[in-house]
Amino acid sequence: MRIKNRLRSILLVAVAAMINSSCTEKINLKLNDSSPRLTIECSVNDGPGPYYVILTKSRLYTENNAFTGLPSAQIIISDDAGNSDTLTEAIAGLYRTSTLQGTVGRTYKISITTEGTTYQSICKMPPPVDIDSLEIIDETNFKGEVKKNANIYVRDPAGVQNDYRVTSVLNDSLSTGFHIHSDRLWDGKLRTFNVPQGDLHSGDKLKVNLLSIDAHIYTYFSQFNQNQNNFGAPAAPANPDPVYTPSALGYFSAHSIKSKTIIVP
Repeated sequence: MRIKNRLRSILLVAVAAMINSSCTEKINLKLNDSSPRLTIECSVNDGPGPYYVILTKSRLYTENNAFTGLPSAQIIISDDAGNSDTLTEAIAGLYRTSTLQGTVGRTYKISITTEGTTYQSICKMPPPVDIDSLEIIDETNFKGEVKKNANIYVRDPAGVQNDYRVTSVLNDSLSTGFHIHSDRLWDGKLRTFNVPQGDLHSGDKLKVNLLSIDAHIYTYFSQFNQNQNNFGAPAAPANPDPVYTPSALGYFSAHSIKSKTIIVP
């Protein structure tokens, strides 16, 4: 099965103002069964709010594309410092915070009650890691065409586990997919990360975000990428390990962000 993308496009337009700080991605999960399943997508970061939750249900691949959000849910996000925010519904399936401010080192809990069931997830926000530098490189492809690509250099802090996600905003277009890295084999070293982006041209404005993510969110994104790369024949498990209790699709990520911006030469 595959989650339809029509609502996602509508919601991304609705939350364009938060595109630089909160990372909501298109999700196309292959499901084990044919039953529609709840999908919850939410990110909290150390930038200014509001933060958003997208609440939908998966659909059968053979169903029509009239995909709608799930309305009238009660959603609360709280932290271990005693702060709590009950989200308001902006449009059907799209909910936003009012007072919550993400803070590095705090543990966040989301609680969603919908259709008689309460789903919960917990995530701790890791400290940010600086982008050492951002550069644009001219590379020649197999056709002899010169293309511009972007790389960032990251000096990983030694002695602690760090997991990363890289996103970018090219002009007004947010990158898609889960571009993730773990320091398990290169703790404390200077590393180069490719930047996900579209075609770069001189004069373009490129903003690169380095997200420091929790280990279990890294695992979720990694399993998701592995399943997507199997082109319809996913390895077991066919869905990533759920981050919600009881089980639901999607993710809840509390992450910190460091960014660099460049005008493409």
